[in-house]
Amino acid sequence: IGSSRAITQLILNLVEGSPIRLVDGGEQKRCFTDVTEGVECLFRIIENPNGVCEGEIFNIGNPENEASIKRLAEVLIERFNAHPLRSKFPPFAGIREIESRAYYGEGYQDVEFRKPSIRKARRLLGWNPAIGLEHSVNETLDFFLREAVQSGSFGAQDEE
Repeated sequence: IGSSRAITQLILNLVEGSPIRLVDGGEQKRCFTDVTEGVECLFRIIENPNGVCEGEIFNIGNPENEASIKRLAEVLIERFNAHPLRSKFPPFAGIREIESRAYYGEGYQDVEFRKPSIRKARRLLGWNPAIGLEHSVNETLDFFLREAVQSGSFGAQDEE
């Protein structure tokens, strides 16, 4: 687990029992796409039906799944605390706000929100993502928690 990606970083913090750090309060908004739907769109592009993808650039995303990083953290914490494997992991270490300058360094500029236009993917590929954010969060969290317990890594406390 773990990277600069919001959901994996937040899950890593929960699994390790380290504080969740929200840069500038976590007010930045992002659109989250379920991995299965993202892969489905990629396959459609690779299949290139009737050559419609030749020379085209596609945005892949779910503009309906917009949430702030803070809201994403809140949903993950709620689902983590309700998960059947919760007892395998350290106590929740809380949320800490950190300034972007301290987190990323001088000169970093973040975008407050990112919402992809997927009109071209809808029109040319018939692709329309439909999996909601909460379902995607549940599936992603469940996958990572089961992997962490199975591998015995990331601070799991009890062995099955």
